[in-house]
Amino acid sequence: MSAWTREDLKRRFGRSDDPEIEARRQWILKVLLEDSPEVKARLIEEEGIKRGQQQGRLTEARASLRRVLARRGLALSAALEAQIDGCSELATLQRWLDQAVTAASAGDALA
Repeated sequence: MSAWTREDLKRRFGRSDDPEIEARRQWILKVLLEDSPEVKARLIEEEGIKRGQQQGRLTEARASLRRVLARRGLALSAALEAQIDGCSELATLQRWLDQAVTAASAGDALA
């Protein structure tokens, strides 16, 4: 496929802020994917890999945070454990990890 054709397709079928146009675009994509199960399977697999990688990053960030808190002798209550486990934002876990390095308590680290 030529570069021009790709750009034309992106222009015609790219995301739109207009809900009606976006709904039409989603319908077209769904119909095309139904006609190509191989592509659909590959996209699902790629999405699963991305989710798995994100989950791995979150798990590692939680473990690092707990390790720093433990090494500093800052005990985690059940509520703080649940707060860490419930956090699904990598940026928040990283901020807590940074705060854990100097925090006076585990609660301060997770503030």
